[in-house]
Amino acid sequence: MLKLKKGDLWLIAVLVAVGILWLGLRYFNEQSHTYNPADLNAVITVDGQLYKTVPLNGAAEQIEIKTEFGHNILKKFDGGIQMIFADCPKKISMAMGFISRPNETIICVPNRVYVEIAGNKGSKENEGDEVDAYVR
Repeated sequence: MLKLKKGDLWLIAVLVAVGILWLGLRYFNEQSHTYNPADLNAVITVDGQLYKTVPLNGAAEQIEIKTEFGHNILKKFDGGIQMIFADCPKKISMAMGFISRPNETIICVPNRVYVEIAGNKGSKENEGDEVDAYVR
């Protein structure tokens, strides 16, 4: 039988404490970001190519995506977007639920559909996201 020594227990305790601290800091960092929901867009790409950019403010609407890869329907409402139909076998993208915060994503791999929430260029969330320099 494996016996744990005092040093082993201290090492385990320190690793658990560091993990909890890291998760806590990450959680509070995400909560401290402010954004204006009116500045958010859903960027929809199909097979790596931009399909459509949809502003998340305004009236509810359905976005139908019919491609050679498959058929998907997205519903925009309440400042966010959700996949409500996918003809792929496992329908994992439908289980990803409603997204409304920057950098949240919905991915339908078989149909090659990728949806990401992004802000407008003028919003504070994107400060510092520009290219600083090109290196040759």
